[in-house]
Amino acid sequence: MGGRGLWVRALCAALWFTGVSAEIHGQQSDARLGARRYMEYCAGCHGTDGRGGAKGPSLTGAGAVNRSDEELFAILRDGARGGMPPFAQIGDANIRALVHFLRLLENNGSENAPTAPPGDARAGRALYFGKAQCSTCHMTQGQGGFMARSITHYARNRTAETIRSAIVNPDSPLIPSTRVVTVTARDGQTLTGVLRNEDAFSVDLQTEDGRYHLLSRSDVARIDLSDHSLMPRDYGTRLSPTELNDIVSFLMAADKDKPADQGDTQ
Repeated sequence: MGGRGLWVRALCAALWFTGVSAEIHGQQSDARLGARRYMEYCAGCHGTDGRGGAKGPSLTGAGAVNRSDEELFAILRDGARGGMPPFAQIGDANIRALVHFLRLLENNGSENAPTAPPGDARAGRALYFGKAQCSTCHMTQGQGGFMARSITHYARNRTAETIRSAIVNPDSPLIPSTRVVTVTARDGQTLTGVLRNEDAFSVDLQTEDGRYHLLSRSDVARIDLSDHSLMPRDYGTRLSPTELNDIVSFLMAADKDKPADQGDTQ
């Protein structure tokens, strides 16, 4: 009886371990799938790191989501007031994976504590509107271009290191909607920029000069996607470490209600 009891306990332990392993594997699979779906459907509004963007709030830190899993699932499926679109079309399995990934983001708020600016915000402002040419595409505090999103509040809930990394490695990860594309018309003309809309009848392209080009689908011969965004990829060499710190400091100051450089001119 003793030997049989040991065998039964060993079998139960093996079955328990197998179940736990399967559960862990399932959670890892959900996290990977959720991360992919997040980049496809959520990063454009909430930021690639979940810390908020031009159109959506931060999803990191305790209580950031502030919904039960069931409520969060319903919001993702059906949408919500205030601009949140529905994603019922991606299916329940993908929505559940997104819920799982959003919980991971919510629990990963260790970087939410404010950090001291690493450089000189005034010098960073001069670089932003000058040598670095950030203002060519980005607007901040009502000044700059509109080719890319406004980054007045980009530094909110982000550490200096996170901001610096995004400047030096702008395509890590690459958001599909920011990809540079080249459109070739049937008459041989080419236009390079970012797709703003594409359907069965038309192609809407914005070029680097900010102009919109509305093209009939029948006039387009081909569309070539690049593996990068419009953001320069050489800031790590074009700018010194001190200059990078200064730009980071300017972005951190720009998020405040009354920036230190408010009275300066371009």
